[in-house]
Amino acid sequence: MEVLYRDFAMSFEGKDKVLGEFLIKFTADRPGILAALSNVFADHGINILNISVNRTQLLLHFVVDLTNTDTSLNDLEKELKRFSFVEWVKYRIVEKEAFMVPSMIMPTFRDKQVLVIELERTKDLLTNPEFRRIIRELGTYDASLLRNSNLSELIKMGQFRGLGKVVLTERDGTITIRSCSELNDKHVMEELMIEYYTGFLSQILKSNVEAVGRSYEGDCVSISFKVLK
Repeated sequence: MEVLYRDFAMSFEGKDKVLGEFLIKFTADRPGILAALSNVFADHGINILNISVNRTQLLLHFVVDLTNTDTSLNDLEKELKRFSFVEWVKYRIVEKEAFMVPSMIMPTFRDKQVLVIELERTKDLLTNPEFRRIIRELGTYDASLLRNSNLSELIKMGQFRGLGKVVLTERDGTITIRSCSELNDKHVMEELMIEYYTGFLSQILKSNVEAVGRSYEGDCVSISFKVLK
């Protein structure tokens, strides 16, 4: 499947290692910043384990393995600050702990703080009508923030809510959304898709919709929706 699974990387194994996280504020967003900073770490034998960037905040976050570095932290900080585009550098080092949990980064969606829950843990919640209503309203909310565009592109918003890799087809007045993922329970995905996309499509199309069919193929589940007149 041609899709990258992007791990939130909530912890890093650190036994017998020196791990660190660096938060770097840059002054303007321009080409070459990430490459230049990454090269500084590489030049000193520092392995980059994870990189995140927020272009709104102008912040870069690196999680690195400094076990085999050939420089001091003080000199490394000075070298990073030599770039004209670097405003400040903050870092935190953890030595030989079983795990390091990066604390200079927080998961967000559209710059809003989120609560991260594995989909498999929602299985029992799907029997609760209130939980299903929340998922439907989430679809409505996401759709309300989008401008008019190709529906095939808009429905991909669900992919970033954790609903697998999604593709849309339309035929004879029926909208079918196909979700594929090697990681998830298809039956959990099916129920979440029904609620989320009922809210999403109703908002986008300004008309009520209902799920009228479902099917499975390999790691994929397809849900068909009919627009109600």
